[in-house]
Amino acid sequence: MTSRSSLSICLLGLVLLSDFSHAQEETIYMSVLSSRKHRIGASDNPLVGLFVSADRGLTWSHSGWREYIRMFSTRPGTDSTLWSACGNGVLRSTDNGRRWRVTTGWDVTEVLRVIPHPTDPQLVLAATAYGIIRTRDGGESWTFQRKGFRTTFTPDLIIDRSRTGRLLAASEGGVYESTDGGDSWSLTGLDGIITNVLLQDPLAPNILWAGTEEKGLFRSDDGGRSWTDSGKKIHGSPVYSIAVHPTRPSLVFVGTYGQGIFRSRDGGLSWESVNRGLGNLDIHSLLVLPSDPNIVLAGTLNGGLYRSSDGGNSWAFNSQEGSQVWGLSVRSRGK
Repeated sequence: MTSRSSLSICLLGLVLLSDFSHAQEETIYMSVLSSRKHRIGASDNPLVGLFVSADRGLTWSHSGWREYIRMFSTRPGTDSTLWSACGNGVLRSTDNGRRWRVTTGWDVTEVLRVIPHPTDPQLVLAATAYGIIRTRDGGESWTFQRKGFRTTFTPDLIIDRSRTGRLLAASEGGVYESTDGGDSWSLTGLDGIITNVLLQDPLAPNILWAGTEEKGLFRSDDGGRSWTDSGKKIHGSPVYSIAVHPTRPSLVFVGTYGQGIFRSRDGGLSWESVNRGLGNLDIHSLLVLPSDPNIVLAGTLNGGLYRSSDGGNSWAFNSQEGSQVWGLSVRSRGK
């Protein structure tokens, strides 16, 4: 995707070495489902499961599970584990995705997001269609944590990195808050608004973003106590993904269903459509790479993965033709 020129073999070698060192800084994980191309009973389903890239999303290799599975998101833990949120529960791998084990029981299905605690490898939370679940023993046992919720459908949650024990969850009835690690919850904003996704600013933890089903995008500057509409241009289409530049938080990307990708350069005061090259406008996952924030990945529903190397100005099809790219995440070197 990226072309580089060189005036000498020496310079070319330096460029290649630089690319290699950047690639080694992170591993990207892509959770994929393809109902169109899945082969029932096949031992190798190339468009189902977890895919991994070590070269900033240029190429991908399949990791592990090859039977039919509804894999919605994958997140790396702090202890070399991988956690996947799937249709049949929470899966855990301790060998970089080669082997997986379902850690939840028969009563836990439709897990949409899994969030390992940033410092405690034994503590993991997950958002499901039936409420929040939590494990304190690395997945050996799970309990539902639904006290205070009016409705149970919770597609996303975040662990507040600035306040110990504080969690925020997206639900079909608004945004809920817990200050005791998930033991109890209370409504904190967007009452009655179906909320699909939450994101905490990478530099300023008091800034939060919420993507909704019908009301577009909201921003909070006080940790979720109050919310303001951030982008009426986005109204009318569900917002399923949000990504913020890791060092320039005023640069925000939003993925919608039907209208593609919007970008703001001023923290949400104004928005522009950035769909040049996209062959599918149903965006379900976005990722800005920490090692090179000019590279942005966009996962679509039934359109595969797209990649931008110029900060979203243009996009090119990358891989997974016809598939549903539900989740994108990254593990940086040393984390």
